[in-house]
Amino acid sequence: MLVSNELGGAGLVGLNLAGVLQTRLQESHIWIPGDGPAKRKAEELGLIHHVYDPANVLSSSRFSAAFGNWRIWQRFRYDKPGIVHIYSPLFYRAIRYAVKMSGLKSIVHIHLEEDKDGLSCDFKSPPDLIITCANFLVEHVRSALPRYLQKTQRIISVPNAVDVKRFSPSNKVLAKQKVGAPNGVPLVLMVANLAPHKGQETAILAAAILKEMKVRCHFWLAGIERGGKQEYTAHLYALCHRLKVADRVRFLGHREDVPELLRAADIFLLPSTAEGLPLSVLEAQATKVPVLAASTAGIPEVVTDRESGFLIPAEDALGYAHRIESLLRCPEISNRVTEQAYTRIIKQHNWSTYSEKVWTLYESLIEKE
Repeated sequence: MLVSNELGGAGLVGLNLAGVLQTRLQESHIWIPGDGPAKRKAEELGLIHHVYDPANVLSSSRFSAAFGNWRIWQRFRYDKPGIVHIYSPLFYRAIRYAVKMSGLKSIVHIHLEEDKDGLSCDFKSPPDLIITCANFLVEHVRSALPRYLQKTQRIISVPNAVDVKRFSPSNKVLAKQKVGAPNGVPLVLMVANLAPHKGQETAILAAAILKEMKVRCHFWLAGIERGGKQEYTAHLYALCHRLKVADRVRFLGHREDVPELLRAADIFLLPSTAEGLPLSVLEAQATKVPVLAASTAGIPEVVTDRESGFLIPAEDALGYAHRIESLLRCPEISNRVTEQAYTRIIKQHNWSTYSEKVWTLYESLIEKE
């Protein structure tokens, strides 16, 4: 069960996992809250999917919430034995009565460093298993649980993974031609929703500093502002014009060709202040693009500073600018770092290994029936 009709990291993980399950099980369904990019991706992948309305179960009205749980139970009660895998602790709390009445085993997947008070409320009646997308989240979640659950609750880390075949390196010159990037001009890429915590402001400030340093490069920002809003997008455009870098910074909007963008990129940027274990970092490493990112949440689990990438404080635009300049001046440093990151991704964060880990967890739950 996805809890957003947008297509962020959690949604992509859920959709990819559903695709694997559909090849291994007689029946596997993915639930999506309304029309949008997630539904279109499910259709593209040929997944059995259902659109549902989460409004009732998330309502502050007890009657509406109870009615919403009853409707979900009506859909679930014939699926036993089985598992419901929910991509939000808050939504698990909202539908836990339906899940418990259905007799299905339950998994809650956590992709962000959620507020501890919220987690404590969400897991008063805990699921059978909690999966985290990064190692650091295991103790964070455990410490947030009610005291009587802290020693007994099963929490497993299954670090995010990437489709290494889809995100494979190729000829950079040809890739630049394919996406329309000018040859001979270094390309710095960000792939992230447009949001204050993602760090687009830092990227734009770094572009301005590099312009003052007379370092020629372009910044491409792929992503959209969620929820149909445009306030932050307008703020970023205004910042570009105020700093006189509108000719160097390009907003790409939502893109379906992220692998090609990464193949064309010379440097990948993610100065984020809030994450789980971002897929975009893994995708960049799989494509042999050097990663410059903040030491936020799970990022240090896959980026070791100066070995498999570079860790720079999220708001240190000057630090990002100087590191970009040094990498463009000394490409051998980029080559060394990207090779080390690539080797690690291929061994530890490939999709085959990931799906096998989750499948093993599924089997362990079903065996207890």
